[in-house]
Amino acid sequence: MCTMLTDAHVGLLRAIRQAIAADQALAGWLTRPPDFTDGVEPVAQRGLIIENSQSEPWASLTFSEMRHRLDVRLCGEEAQVSDAYERLKVLLDDPDLAINNHFLAEFTMVDSLGKMSPDGWLDLRIRIEALTIEA
Repeated sequence: MCTMLTDAHVGLLRAIRQAIAADQALAGWLTRPPDFTDGVEPVAQRGLIIENSQSEPWASLTFSEMRHRLDVRLCGEEAQVSDAYERLKVLLDDPDLAINNHFLAEFTMVDSLGKMSPDGWLDLRIRIEALTIEA
């Protein structure tokens, strides 16, 4: 897949972020990337990070569509990550995401893989797939 920053792609990312930000329990998970500019590694903090996002055109006879794949990472203390993951699954189970000039035809959290560090932090990677259709 090639990465394309289309209106649908940007709109989907924005809509997901707005849905998460509107959920009081998940809003605190939206963090800025660490700042390494001073040469010192920042203190570990919990976070929900979109690590990779890709889109590719996909067409049917009647619609102009885009397939999207997002790789998301939740990291933090194990209990907090587990709670956030369960809340995220509920929030994104059947999302009503507003995407300018597009509508969401499919949206699934298809995969997750966790890795525990010796210090008790869980690094949970989640794959999200979506299909948007031009309105």
